[in-house]
Amino acid sequence: MYPLKSKLEKEIFPLNSIEGKLKEHGFVIGPNWDFDHGSFDLLMADDGGYQYLRLPFDVTSGSLDMNGAVVQFQTPYLLTHIYNEGIDDNVGMEGSVTASLNQFSEPLEEDAKVPKKYQIKGIEILKKVEEYLL
Repeated sequence: MYPLKSKLEKEIFPLNSIEGKLKEHGFVIGPNWDFDHGSFDLLMADDGGYQYLRLPFDVTSGSLDMNGAVVQFQTPYLLTHIYNEGIDDNVGMEGSVTASLNQFSEPLEEDAKVPKKYQIKGIEILKKVEEYLL
């Protein structure tokens, strides 16, 4: 994980006013959301691993599953997941239905060092995000 300094940190927005803008630029709501927190994730590259820019936030009013939620951004960061290419050798031991859903290998490193070129790219993208949200 590589934290980034940002003007977005601690800024508060109605979720519905920023979600569309961020989605237009390739961001999606990250998979680890809950009713009181979440993140917008951008897959910057799939280059020997997944290179993400993550914009985490807390819900300050309402709930993510309801209209009218208000969110406050936390410290953005870059994230690298290095994965093991191919099919997992251990899949199939638990049965054919589970094996068909879990056929891909576990990541080798879920929080690997972010390469310098993606640190630079992430900072550039974050500056653009700040421009269109602030």
